[in-house]
Amino acid sequence: MSTREGVDRVDPGKAVLPATKKQARLVAQLLREFPSSRGLFEYEDYKAAPTRGNASEFITRAIEDNYQQVARKENYVDYIASRPRVQRVGAHGLFTAEDGPLVLSQVAEEVAHHPGVVWLPIISLRREDAARLGYDNAQNWKELLTRSVPEMAKAMDIPLNQFRWYAAFHDEGHHPHVHMVCYSADGKSGFLTKRGIAEVKSMLAKEIFRQDLIAIYQRQTQRRDELTKDAGEVMARFVNEMQTGTLENQRVAQLIWSWPSVCKNAPAKSSTGTCRQQ
Repeated sequence: MSTREGVDRVDPGKAVLPATKKQARLVAQLLREFPSSRGLFEYEDYKAAPTRGNASEFITRAIEDNYQQVARKENYVDYIASRPRVQRVGAHGLFTAEDGPLVLSQVAEEVAHHPGVVWLPIISLRREDAARLGYDNAQNWKELLTRSVPEMAKAMDIPLNQFRWYAAFHDEGHHPHVHMVCYSADGKSGFLTKRGIAEVKSMLAKEIFRQDLIAIYQRQTQRRDELTKDAGEVMARFVNEMQTGTLENQRVAQLIWSWPSVCKNAPAKSSTGTCRQQ
């Protein structure tokens, strides 16, 4: 009801004003009824700056996350496919791996009468990350989810040929996100543990932030190469000082002598702790 067509939305000019009393009461109610909502990006934003705009974003997201508890599954599918700001693929926003058009009423009925467990995950990003990484459009999300399906099915203990999924991309202002509907076609398979949830989250994070990780790995490799080069130069200087008898630090000499691969061709050690030529 907070996002349906025709609802009065927060005036952009008033979005930075403090949250209204009604908003604050509703936020408190949502946190009581759905404690996991405290982990949402939208709640972090609201907690840091309790404005009308941030309150509206949090209320919308918290209701979306827990929509299955207040509405039938059929309504949920219709909701995620048709709500405001959904990026439409034809008549609605629902998509799956196949490129053919989906008949929304058929999918909604299929989900509503499914005899087994139906999972409804939501994958959310901050606006700046979504724009930077290209996940601000439905097509890129479709490609990501399609190639992630095998690992998702494995984590959820569903045979790949039985795994069914649908999704819709919502281009929200602060946190663009994707709603998914996942289940096993046979209505029997499927079991999601905390470990399975962690595996899905880790896999998606690695896929979404792949370019960031590649850049980090490249910087780490470059730094290791620089350290190896610097260490080699220092070691060469020490060996040279040992050969010329000018190395005065006995502890360094002892450590170098403990590395046969470095000192196998170095001079022998004298009784005074310095190095003499063999």
